[in-house]
Amino acid sequence: METPLTNRFGRGHAFRVARRLAQLGMGTLFAAWVFVREAVRLRQDGRSGWIRALARAQVAVSNRLGATFIKVGQIASTRGDLLPPEAVEELSQLRDQVPPFPFAEVREVIEASFGRPLEEIYAAFEPEPVAAASVAQVHRARLREGGACVAVKVRRPDVVEKVALDRSILIAGARLAERIIPSLRLVSVAEAVATFCDAVEHQLHLGNEADHNRRFRANFADEPDLHFPALFDAACSDSVLTMEFVDALTEGELLAAGVDVRRVVTAGMRCVCRMIFSHGFVHADLHPGNMRFEPDGRIVLFDLGLVGTLSDGDRLTNAKLLFAFATGDGKTVARLFFDNAPHTATPDYAVYEREIADLVERLRVLGLGNVQLALEIGRMLDILRRHRIQARSHMTMVNLALATAEGLGKRLAPDLSLADEALPYLAEALGVEPPSPVRIDATLRESGA
Repeated sequence: METPLTNRFGRGHAFRVARRLAQLGMGTLFAAWVFVREAVRLRQDGRSGWIRALARAQVAVSNRLGATFIKVGQIASTRGDLLPPEAVEELSQLRDQVPPFPFAEVREVIEASFGRPLEEIYAAFEPEPVAAASVAQVHRARLREGGACVAVKVRRPDVVEKVALDRSILIAGARLAERIIPSLRLVSVAEAVATFCDAVEHQLHLGNEADHNRRFRANFADEPDLHFPALFDAACSDSVLTMEFVDALTEGELLAAGVDVRRVVTAGMRCVCRMIFSHGFVHADLHPGNMRFEPDGRIVLFDLGLVGTLSDGDRLTNAKLLFAFATGDGKTVARLFFDNAPHTATPDYAVYEREIADLVERLRVLGLGNVQLALEIGRMLDILRRHRIQARSHMTMVNLALATAEGLGKRLAPDLSLADEALPYLAEALGVEPPSPVRIDATLRESGA
């Protein structure tokens, strides 16, 4: 008798599950060895050393087990409200740098996707990829029709099945853990695992990335300083994306190329703020590896598979939160996080509020021009974690996007106040003129924050 899983994967499903379970078992043993090794090395650091050792073991086993675990680790590295800062720092090292798969398999994927020989689509196709990751790799090519130089992103042939198997195994394991340890149900472990796996599976389908590309290009059609590579729709599918090849500069090459770095930095903050506060559609995988710069200073963004969507309410909440944070209203900051949390188990709200208020007051004394929004929000997320307040996922996604823009600014133009750059967009989201800090405080309280 065939089961739904048999129908989905074929009659060899049980064998594939058993094989994958064996790989996971070996991976667990490997992680245990890495943990013991790192714990011994870091024993003088006490609890911090144990946390780092555990996170390093997670990084090592994720790289060994592939896409599901790498992606889950990357997503977890953005959750400063759930994990200690040492763990976040270690997990942030996860990058999809893996050996490429053979060109023969690249050809098979492309020809199966379009139903015709590769040579009928591309006049030239470089067998060696220019980049390889756990989900896909990118080749340089030239289209037969029109002769454009293009980048061809090709999904790994086995990654969809592996991720589906991993999803089944991980969710079953999480449900078993909830039965054995009933207290885990309070934090919905199985639901959290399913959410992580959903995010990973969404990125596997390159058609989703194509849709995101089109939406970003429409949102920023009037933005001269931001560029998303154009798609060639006739050569795109769920497993293959063909887009213009952008031979741009890395961050380290900007100064030598004579690019106006102050223009780049202000454009970066402006574009991130527009994503968050104007469009509610945010690139959720922003890091230096996904950014390039054209000689005229335009920012080019790649790898659009992971995005976050903010409702009107989410956008308003984020605007109120960051406005209050930048202008010294600690009680409003504390209340917004608490009221919007999907889960709270705070033993003493007054102590929590005082810690948040003290942090925000310290920043007010420093002055708005010296505030690093992303860094300080990260510190605040650590307070939330310690007081058992789970931040909404969109709040940490916003922090990640701001951290990328601000990190770029601090590296290239440290004298610029990016908080000042952000204030006009926060005011626009609240529907007010950019006021002084005193008027901002009053505006937030009048709006019910």
